[in-house]
Amino acid sequence: MNVFSRKLRVVRRAVYLIRVQGLAIKCYVCNSHSHDDCKALETKKGDYLEECGDDPQGHKYTLCRKIDMYLDMDFGPLHPAERRVHRACGFKESEEVVDEKDCYYKSGYNTRSWVCSCKDDGCNSATLPSTTALLLPLAALTAVLRGIY
Repeated sequence: MNVFSRKLRVVRRAVYLIRVQGLAIKCYVCNSHSHDDCKALETKKGDYLEECGDDPQGHKYTLCRKIDMYLDMDFGPLHPAERRVHRACGFKESEEVVDEKDCYYKSGYNTRSWVCSCKDDGCNSATLPSTTALLLPLAALTAVLRGIY
């Protein structure tokens, strides 16, 4: 690790500590189930940016989260098979996340999700990182094959 990288890490950590101790992070907060423009977040971007503060149980929000969810089964007009995007404030980091801008894959009964978290204001506006988007079909195939064998 070179000197510049170390200094950058120290500065990023200092900014993070200052934010945790006082300033609230700002995240995009929306769900494409109720707001279709939340998927791409292009037209009404400013409408969804919120200061996070604390959750109802008193936890201080320290990160932004974006969940790309794929609902594989159609349960009627109110719950069709579809892709949904959920953007929110968060405080609990996953043990599966290795790096600040890392994502992890989750699956359950009829759902597949990519969960990404980040620690900068408005950082949950982006689409999936390109490498993650390429790995999504591979992860889905792996999940299917593990269920078969």
